[in-house]
Amino acid sequence: MKSVLFFFPLNPYNQNEGCKIRVIKLLEYFKSRHFRVDFISLEGWDDWENIHDFKSSGLVNSVQLFQKKPVKNNYLRYYFDYKLPKRGFESKLYVKGAIPNYATFYTQVCFNKVLKANKYDFILISYAYWADLIKGNELLKGAKTIIDTHDFLTSQHQTDKEFSLGTSIQEELRRLSLFDEVWAISNDEQFVFSQFLNQKIRLVPVMFSDPGQSDEVKKDFDLIYVASDNKNNVKSINWFFSEVYPLLPKELRICIIGKVTSHLAVELEVTKVSYAEDLNQFYQKAKVSICPMLAGTGVKVKVVEALSYGLPVVCTQRGIDGLPNKTNNGCLVSNDPVEFAANIKSLLLNKTFYNQQRAYAIEHFKSAFEANSCMKSLDKCFI
Repeated sequence: MKSVLFFFPLNPYNQNEGCKIRVIKLLEYFKSRHFRVDFISLEGWDDWENIHDFKSSGLVNSVQLFQKKPVKNNYLRYYFDYKLPKRGFESKLYVKGAIPNYATFYTQVCFNKVLKANKYDFILISYAYWADLIKGNELLKGAKTIIDTHDFLTSQHQTDKEFSLGTSIQEELRRLSLFDEVWAISNDEQFVFSQFLNQKIRLVPVMFSDPGQSDEVKKDFDLIYVASDNKNNVKSINWFFSEVYPLLPKELRICIIGKVTSHLAVELEVTKVSYAEDLNQFYQKAKVSICPMLAGTGVKVKVVEALSYGLPVVCTQRGIDGLPNKTNNGCLVSNDPVEFAANIKSLLLNKTFYNQQRAYAIEHFKSAFEANSCMKSLDKCFI
């Protein structure tokens, strides 16, 4: 049985963000291939109230959470074993102007304890923020190291106070170069990384099982939008309701799902669902998905998920980031509020046009993101 040490800083079992859904799909892949998976994460970075459900899900063999720092039972020992070496360790990793480095001294200590106690065939680290956990690490014991990038992080930090584009790109590429293999979530990032790195740059798109697409289900919603409450999603939904919504027919039935609902005006006459354990029933009962993203990089997982149900997507330019096909893909794109509203109305009022876009959505999903096909391609990494 092949074994994987899987590091991801958040709780994927919550599945309330695209990055978590990606991780769940990867864990489902490992389960289908009978891998042993030891999952490690960080305490305090997310809500772990359902950790027992995650442990018993069958997706992982074990779950371990690293604390931020050791317990201070003895001050002198705490100072000499933690505080003092921490300063020296983390000062070497700080690069002014670059993306943050979250590979702290104590995280490294905890990570090394796991490596000392176990031998793995593969070590998978999520995000370049923690890439230095494997830098010069003599405890890897021959494991193949993989970095799942999730995103081109430099592009996310352009508004940081001390940001330097050249320094940040150089530092991000340095971290990726530590690994035997780099996973890119989109063709766009695969192309960028392959220009500068000699490692294998593998395309590992977000993948979904084909839920089937039915025209027979009664449609309760004209529009559906699923989003967490990160700042980009909040900005996006505020733009939609202030700029686009007034241009739409008032009788439209709109469903908003996710923590982003907490930022909606109380008086809005829309269906608000703060958490849905199963999105299937909502997607099956919706006609059109929207993704009014104004900022944020990388593949929008909810766009792919909507396409899997055969839902045409009305989005801004950011909505098609990372999609292999930029046209004839089931997405209607505009950053202009008037055109955005017009695209929605065209889909809802013109059945022939709607069916054409629906067909594009299904075709694009099946060719690029369908789970069985993606998993077969991923098998090549673990031969």
